[in-house]
Amino acid sequence: MKCETFVYKKDLEQVRMWLNRDRPGRTPAFEDWEPPIEDILLLLRSSKRRRIKSGSSIGLRGLTNLGSTCFMSCVLQSLLHTPVLREYFLSEQHHCSGDERKQCLACEMVWLFQEMLSGKKNPISPHKMLHLVWTQARVLAGYDQQDAHEFFITYLNLLHQHLVKQGLANGLGNGVKHNNAACTCAIHQIFTGCMQSDLTCHKCSNISATVEAFWDISLDLIPSESERDKMLSDSASVCSSISVESEPSDEEPPVTLEDCLDRFTRPERLGSEAKIRCSVCGVAQEGTKRLSLKQIPVVVCIHVKRFRHTKRTRKLGNPLEFPFDLDLSPYLTSSINKTNKAEENVGAYRLFAVVNHMGTTDSGHYTNYVLHAGEQWFRCDDTYLTRVSRETVQNSEAYMLFYHKKVIEYS
Repeated sequence: MKCETFVYKKDLEQVRMWLNRDRPGRTPAFEDWEPPIEDILLLLRSSKRRRIKSGSSIGLRGLTNLGSTCFMSCVLQSLLHTPVLREYFLSEQHHCSGDERKQCLACEMVWLFQEMLSGKKNPISPHKMLHLVWTQARVLAGYDQQDAHEFFITYLNLLHQHLVKQGLANGLGNGVKHNNAACTCAIHQIFTGCMQSDLTCHKCSNISATVEAFWDISLDLIPSESERDKMLSDSASVCSSISVESEPSDEEPPVTLEDCLDRFTRPERLGSEAKIRCSVCGVAQEGTKRLSLKQIPVVVCIHVKRFRHTKRTRKLGNPLEFPFDLDLSPYLTSSINKTNKAEENVGAYRLFAVVNHMGTTDSGHYTNYVLHAGEQWFRCDDTYLTRVSRETVQNSEAYMLFYHKKVIEYS
């Protein structure tokens, strides 16, 4: 056509998509979804179906403590209130058959989501989930109190293994890989980010970068002892006399989450005892290390290091000020290295779950807060659920923070 006008024919477009359906490496195009006529007729006949309205309690149920399993209840409650994870497990994309269902952690997760949204009010007993975790992760077996952060990482890895196994069984071996950074299973698409570590040689200024995948960001609540010693030595050069406690006090002023992120991505000078081998110089040289976020996930879990293991293990009770709306743009590799300007809202996140630890290292209890229906916060203490204010959430002793991206990019 001489005028170069593009003519769109719906019938021809459907034929083109049908012919290209099995092309290797093809990214599926976005398609409008319409419910089957059978589902429409079923909904029309069901006049008493539940409708989720503003202020509804559907989606809120407690979890039974099966014997020092509060750590598991908090992590499960946080995952069950993760919007994008809920959409995946309720969209019938995971299928197992026969005896595989009895040992499938993902199938049990589907059941938990269905029970959570069933409208029932009695607590759910996750005994089968606990048994599956025990049999597939021996390190968590038994009734001893476990660390919620360790359980979270182990649980995601188990879900990942089940989804990869399902993908291989369904003939999706080309799209599902065991490499964490390249895996396309739902767990990695939601929770996996990439951390870049830049090592700079002090002699030739050569920079070597390595990128590793992560499921969480672990932040020091207060500076480590080596950082404190460095700060003291820097201060001593300016001030001749200085009085410092041998250990940091729990009565220190509040720390902000942004302070922790700034310290995490701050350049760290490696001393003579930790020299790096420069590929240009060919010998070990002193250098500087800097971490940055190469790629940020849809859901980011921030782990606050409240347990310090030095001569003796102790818990840090320092208050942490964390925002409900977090911007990770300043900590991106592109922003730190100033390679290109970050797109608007690319690092905008919203808080939807907080895990807290109360007590000491020897005896403690986990609770958590979850955002329900995007408007109201609830405190989950095993089987007990209580409506709370935003101020109560902010004043809690956060151990794990879950943020969800405000804008999700599709490729």
